Amino acid sequence: MRPIAGCIRSVDVRTFGNSPRRRTMAVAIVVSLLMVFSPSVSAEPASGPWDPLLPKTPSAGAPGDPVAIANASLQATSVATQTAMDLGRSFLSGLGIMKPTASPQASIRGSRVYGTQAIEYVIRRAGTQIGVPYSWGGGSLTGPSRGVDRGAGTVGFDCSGLTRFAFAGVGVLLPRWSGDQYNAGRKIPPSQAKRGDLLFWGPGGSQHEAIYLGGGQMIEAQQTGVPIKVSPVRTAGMTPYVVRVIET
Repeated sequence: MRPIAGCIRSVDVRTFGNSPRRRTMAVAIVVSLLMVFSPSVSAEPASGPWDPLLPKTPSAGAPGDPVAIANASLQATSVATQTAMDLGRSFLSGLGIMKPTASPQASIRGSRVYGTQAIEYVIRRAGTQIGVPYSWGGGSLTGPSRGVDRGAGTVGFDCSGLTRFAFAGVGVLLPRWSGDQYNAGRKIPPSQAKRGDLLFWGPGGSQHEAIYLGGGQMIEAQQTGVPIKVSPVRTAGMTPYVVRVIET
C-alpha cells in the first residue's frame, strides 16, 4: 500500500482560497482522507512471540484470566480424586470388604474399612514407589507429582503424600498434612503397633510419618535427596501413639 502522504498530496489547500470557510472545508477533507486510507487496527493482539502457544479462546487459561486457571485446576483435582476413590471402592468390593453402593464416606472415620487384605494392598501400593525421589509437597492420589517450594523441581512424594497415595488405593481418603493424618484414625500405643499402622514424629505428628511394616521396619519418604525406601523404625522423637486407619 502506498504511503498515506502520497494520497494527501493530491489535495492542494490553495484551491479552496483564503476564506476561513474554505480553509475549514480543506481541513475536513484532509481528515476524511486520513480516516479512509489509514490501515485498520485490530483490538486483538496478533499471534507473535508474546504467546505463541495459547489458542485465542477465553478458556485457554491465558495470562490475565485467573478464574479460568483456578477452575481448571479444581476440576482436574476433583476428577483425579474421584478416579482414585472409585478404584479403591472397586478393589474393596471385589474382596467383599465394602459394598459397591457404599458412599465415599464409608472409608472415613465412623464407618471404617476392615480387613487384612486391604492393609496388604495399602503396603503393596506404597512399595511400588520404592526408589521414587522425595519431593517436598509432592504426591497425589494417583501417583508422584511435582512438589512445591523446595520440591518444585522434583516429581515424587513427601511423607504424607506417600501415605495418602497408598491408602487411596483402597478408597481411604486421608488429609494431605501429616498433622491431620495423626488425627484420622484410632490411636494405639506403639507397643501394640500392627502392620499397616501409621507412625508419626514431632509434636502432633507434624514432622514426619511412615507406614509400619512389622518386624521393626517401615516404608517412608524421608527427606530431600533420599528416595522412598524401607527403613528400621526410629523411636527418637516418635509420637506417644501410632494411628490405625484400617481395622482387622
